[in-house]
Amino acid sequence: MRNILAVSVVLIAFAMPAFSLFEKKPVPQNNMPKTMAEYKIEAQKQAEKNKKIPPPQVEKDTKLIEIPQPQIVLYKYNNPPGQVDIDLSNLKKKRKVNSIGVASPKVDKLAYTSVFYYPASKTVSSELYVMALDESETIKERIANANIKDGIKTLYKTGMDTLTVDLQRTLTIVDWSWDGKKLAVKEKIAYIEDGMWKTNLLVYDFSTKKMTELPEIREAIKYYWINSENLDLNQIRWDIYPIGWDAINPDRLIVFAYAYTGENPKYLGAWSVDYLGKRTKQLSLTETGFEVAQNGLSLKLIPPY
Repeated sequence: MRNILAVSVVLIAFAMPAFSLFEKKPVPQNNMPKTMAEYKIEAQKQAEKNKKIPPPQVEKDTKLIEIPQPQIVLYKYNNPPGQVDIDLSNLKKKRKVNSIGVASPKVDKLAYTSVFYYPASKTVSSELYVMALDESETIKERIANANIKDGIKTLYKTGMDTLTVDLQRTLTIVDWSWDGKKLAVKEKIAYIEDGMWKTNLLVYDFSTKKMTELPEIREAIKYYWINSENLDLNQIRWDIYPIGWDAINPDRLIVFAYAYTGENPKYLGAWSVDYLGKRTKQLSLTETGFEVAQNGLSLKLIPPY
């Protein structure tokens, strides 16, 4: 029995590969760079390999349609003259609405107004602001990048001192003067139940830093119609519509007046007044085609369709 076991061991030994009994397995080699110089050489080799990799070729699907994007364009603010108003349709929901910004002719300042709604008293007030623009940027960039948090200054407030129930006072920019030293503004006063009541014309002078109301233009219109036509405007609903700065006489503002005595408004004529309110003048009782300046600049979003 012992002889049989011995023979079996010998046969198995001869049947196994020789290296499994007498040779060691090969040790893995470390191919990592050992010095900074070697690392740079390997990095350069890898960079050369990456350069040879061709970029992926993606075929454009002809069925895809490129969606046109809206454009932001620069335009004259008071165009058409006298028809700019603040959209107050979302005022009660948002409680605050800002007008569009209007840059001065030199594009060094930007003015805008805010309108506030107080639901408890159903009143509306407004505030006029101005800020400096970055003159190192392009004209479009100055207006687009204007930040209301930087250097904003209040020029005028209306309706904030007293909270008369149902009374609304809003400020809307009419236009800048040609030299950017004055800013014409219209103040609209209305009662929620009765609608529009009165429009006032105001001018802010940046030289004197004062806001001047120009009631003389309303008084001149009333004086003419009571003396010439025996029409007492105090007894009917009527109002003025500031159109803008006179292009021929740049220190004067043009307004139209209308009376609401029937189905169609009655035209009360075109009038002008200087920015100090000292000299008023009747331009015409029938004509409306006057040269009105468009001095301010704004940005407008043009939809693609």
